[in-house]
Amino acid sequence: MSMQEFLARDDQAIAQVYFRDPVVMERGEGVFLYDIEGKRYLDFSAHYSSCCLGHSNKKLITTIEAQMSKLISVSAQFSSMERIYLAEKLLSLTNGKYAKVLFGCTGSDAIEFAIKAVKHHKKGGNIITFWRGYHGATAGSAAATGKAETIQIDENISDLLPGGFIHVSPPYCYRCDYEKKYPDCDLFCLKYIKKRVAQDGCDNIAGVIIEPVQAAGGVIIPPEGYMEKLKQLCEEMNSLLIFDEVVTGIGRTGTMFAYEHWGIYPDILVAGKALTGGYIPGSAVLMKKDIAESMDKLTLHGHTHSAYPLMCASVLANLKIIEQEKLCDNAHIVGKLLHTRLLGLKSISDKIGDVRGIGLLQGIEIVYGNGSKKADFIFAEKLYRNLLKAGVITELESSNRLESSVLVLHPPLILTKEQAEEAVEIIRNVLINLSK
Repeated sequence: MSMQEFLARDDQAIAQVYFRDPVVMERGEGVFLYDIEGKRYLDFSAHYSSCCLGHSNKKLITTIEAQMSKLISVSAQFSSMERIYLAEKLLSLTNGKYAKVLFGCTGSDAIEFAIKAVKHHKKGGNIITFWRGYHGATAGSAAATGKAETIQIDENISDLLPGGFIHVSPPYCYRCDYEKKYPDCDLFCLKYIKKRVAQDGCDNIAGVIIEPVQAAGGVIIPPEGYMEKLKQLCEEMNSLLIFDEVVTGIGRTGTMFAYEHWGIYPDILVAGKALTGGYIPGSAVLMKKDIAESMDKLTLHGHTHSAYPLMCASVLANLKIIEQEKLCDNAHIVGKLLHTRLLGLKSISDKIGDVRGIGLLQGIEIVYGNGSKKADFIFAEKLYRNLLKAGVITELESSNRLESSVLVLHPPLILTKEQAEEAVEIIRNVLINLSK
């Protein structure tokens, strides 16, 4: 059966909620995916950052198979060795700064719990979140999201979103919402938060939630000093700081967690996606002692598959492989090379307005060129499509509401220098061909 015939069946049988490319995948190996016609693709999406070990990792599969023969699923009302071992492991990875862990199924439900924890512990109050940020698809996590999507803009369902969120500008220095320049701005966007809180009369700020790097917002990286001052601001407001590390956690930025780059510890840390290696769904919320103890015995949040042994075993194996194979170091080293090579592409195309990245999370901002910072949505779409045809899978974060068009690259942590060079060469050739 042909590719087009399979796609027609997909259209007929599947509710097309997600954007779908015209490709049917059949198998994966390492950093490569293969479609049903045998074509090979460099996977620079890694299942939205979750497939950190690449595809068909034998060590992880062996652990999953062994656990399936032992104990797969038991409700959260019972303990298991796997969940105890995993909780202790995660707490040890964060230098004892956190006291307890709650396990979930997805990043969305983990964020949902983190928001509930903040509101409960602080006895109510508003939560500050950021434009262009993405936190999930459940009601609370979608309300925290600052990246307008269907649930925010469809008036038929937007009333499902709860209130209590104050959205402010992120530290998007390339495209500052206040049209200022760093460092002369003296981090005006942070100072504006104080003004917003005061003018709106929202004196009770329960918490602030932020992605250390806004991935779906276009790989927005905070400038020097921002995170430290954000933490100070939280302390001034007597508010809790939540780091959404669903994308940036588990080695993606060259450290196990992105907070390590700034040396500050949020009050709540959320992990997902790559936590399990991407083969089994799972997430985790790490909390400081006073927050965790206030949540104990509170039947507030739970899912049928929360903390099930198969997920916990997968995470333990994944973390062990990452540590043994020094994949955080690899993400740092290969990510630095990838960033340098991508920067070099600016010399061949003025369509590249900016290249931003940390570790193996990189973004290429596409503009009209000739000194303009105006997003070129049409060219970005062509670049994305032609890269797919040329055998490189990326993600495109592009919309009028974002006011930007950014090609996002976040390959598996096992990416080699040679594979990074191969991908950049393909991008180079596609850019040259499109410019003709």
